[in-house]
Amino acid sequence: MSSALLPRGCALGFAFAIAFLALAAVIPAAKAAPNPIDPAAMTVTVVLDKSSYLSGDTASARAIVYRTPAPGNYTYVWRVRNLFFQLLNTTTTAGAVFTYPIALAYTGTLRFEATVDDGQGTVVAGQQSATVAQAYMSLTLDRGDYNPGDTISAFYGVRSHVITSPAYSYAVTDTNTVVVLSGTTNATFFSFATPNPSSRSYTFRVTATDRGNSTQALATINQATGFVLGMSFDRASYAAGETVHARLTLTAKGPASLPSQFRWSLSIASASVSAITTSASADLFLTIPGGTGNGGLVVFASELNTGASAFQTVQVGPTGSAFWSTEVAGFPVFAIVLSVLFLVLLVAVIGLWRRLGGGFGLLGGKAVPPPPPAEGPGPTSSTSPMSITCRRCGKPIDLSTSRRPIEVMCPSCGETQVVT
Repeated sequence: MSSALLPRGCALGFAFAIAFLALAAVIPAAKAAPNPIDPAAMTVTVVLDKSSYLSGDTASARAIVYRTPAPGNYTYVWRVRNLFFQLLNTTTTAGAVFTYPIALAYTGTLRFEATVDDGQGTVVAGQQSATVAQAYMSLTLDRGDYNPGDTISAFYGVRSHVITSPAYSYAVTDTNTVVVLSGTTNATFFSFATPNPSSRSYTFRVTATDRGNSTQALATINQATGFVLGMSFDRASYAAGETVHARLTLTAKGPASLPSQFRWSLSIASASVSAITTSASADLFLTIPGGTGNGGLVVFASELNTGASAFQTVQVGPTGSAFWSTEVAGFPVFAIVLSVLFLVLLVAVIGLWRRLGGGFGLLGGKAVPPPPPAEGPGPTSSTSPMSITCRRCGKPIDLSTSRRPIEVMCPSCGETQVVT
C-alpha cells in the first residue's frame, strides 16, 4: 500500500514514534559520555628564577597550575625555544620544576613553555621569556653631580662566564663628544679631574675585553646647577601654641645665579607665613596651631623666585632624646650616666672579688689568709694521748707535758690555741 494512501493521522503518529526512538537512543549515550573539565577552569603560569641570564648560567623554571574543582594527576612537557621559535629542548621528565643549562655560546631570547595535562582530558600551556647576554657590566660614579675642578672617580666590574680575565679601556667625553681622557688599565677604577671652567656634562665609557669578547657600560654626570634651600630651627622641640623660628638660606650651585629679590614661604599643617627680602637668607616665625598632637610635624619651606624647596620634621611635645642630649658643665647627660654606671659596676666587682678571697693576689701581692675560726673547746679526739689536732689546718700538734691548761702553737700553720 502506498504511504500516500495512509490516513494523515497515521503518518503523524509514525513520525512521532521515529523521533521518540531517536531521542531514547541519544539520552543514554549522553549520560555515558564523560564530562571534561572546561579548559578555562585550569591555568598554567611559568615563573623563572631570573628575568635575564648570562651565557653559561643554569635557568630554573617552575610551572604553577591552578585548576578547579580539584587537582588532577598532572604530567608536564617542557620546551625551550629561541627568539624565532626554533625548538632548542624538549623534556618530559622534569615535573613542575625544570632546569635548563644555557649554552656558553648562546645569547638572545629564551622562551620557556610548559604544557600541563591533568589526566582528565584538559591540556593547558603557559610560557615565559628571558634574555641571555654574554656579560653584564656595572659602572658607578662616586658623586651625582660635580663642580668645576672636582675629581670624579669611576668604579666598574664585569659578571660573565665568558669574559673572566678582562682588560679595560676607558674614555671620557664632554658635552660636544670630544674625548678629554682615555686609557687602558687592569684596575677596576680610574679618576678624572674636571677642568675649571668645565663642560656642562661628561660621559664615562668603559669597555671590558677578553679573548675577542667585549662588553661596555657608560654613565653621564652633569655639572651641579640649581639652588639648595637650607632650613634650621632655634629649638629641637616645641609645644602646641609655641612659635617656630626658622632660618632659611638659599645657595646657588655651579653656574646658577641668584635673583635680586627673594620670596620666602614657610608652612606647617594649616598655617603659613611668607616674606620678601633682598638677601639670600630670611628668618621666619610661625606659630604651631593649638591642639596639635604630640609627635613629628613636617615644616615646608620654599623660595618662589627660584623654585627651591625643602622640608624638615620638628618634634611637638616631649621627646625622649631631649634629656639625653642635655649638657651639664659641658658634658652630655648620656656620657655622665654611663660613667657613673661604670664606676658602680667596678666597685661592685672589686668588693665581690675581695669577699671571695681573691684580694690583690692576681696583681702579684700576697693573698690575705682567711681569718682563723673563733676559739672554743678543743677537739674531743686526738691522734694520740700526747697530741691534739689543730683547729685551723687539721694537722697534729705534739704535747710535751700533761699540764693543763697550756697554750701551744701549731708547727704547720702557726696557729696558737689553749689546751684544757
